[in-house]
Amino acid sequence: MSAALAQPKLPPKTWYSPEEYLAFDNAAEGRFEYMDGRITPVGQPDMVNVLDPTFRAGASPAHYRLANRLAGLLFSRLRNGCEAASSDARVHIPVTRAYTYPDLVIVCGKPEYLDPEAALPSLTNPKVIIEILSDSTAEYDRMGKFMRYRSIEALQEYVLIDSRQLAVEVFSRHANGWNYAPATEPADLLTLTSVGVRIALSELYAGIVGEL
Repeated sequence: MSAALAQPKLPPKTWYSPEEYLAFDNAAEGRFEYMDGRITPVGQPDMVNVLDPTFRAGASPAHYRLANRLAGLLFSRLRNGCEAASSDARVHIPVTRAYTYPDLVIVCGKPEYLDPEAALPSLTNPKVIIEILSDSTAEYDRMGKFMRYRSIEALQEYVLIDSRQLAVEVFSRHANGWNYAPATEPADLLTLTSVGVRIALSELYAGIVGEL
């Protein structure tokens, strides 16, 4: 069987079930997210139900360099029992049965999965979710995703890192809601209280901010 014939296919529709999405995403070459019955390529939330299983969205140099820089910093600073995972970690959002691929997630303790026996299981207990903003994803990450991420019981902090300018936003869960802490100066700190990490923006953006 040729590679083309082996690609997953779905009939054209305006709404897909979670089961249809999972079957498609698990077999696709690229990575796709799922919200409100719609399937979109990672990084391209406006490409609704354009189901090309070979499609792979690209990222700007600033976007992927920030992701790599942060992953390295977290590796050396996370406390014992916590680890960061890259954008290959699919996350399940329980309130709407949605699925996303955040740029980075941090898990403390044993990872828990909705479908642990699956070839590509879906994580259910991220403690921190980090998204890197770009022109195509900024509003989707800030509004659409965050509204849903808050239903993840284990989630303690949600972080937005702008790839277009020196700017970081941290939303932290507390007893009565979420606190908001923006940072926009090189000396400001990205503080992840739940996992004991502090990173100066000057360190995070070093060699990148001047290229934005």
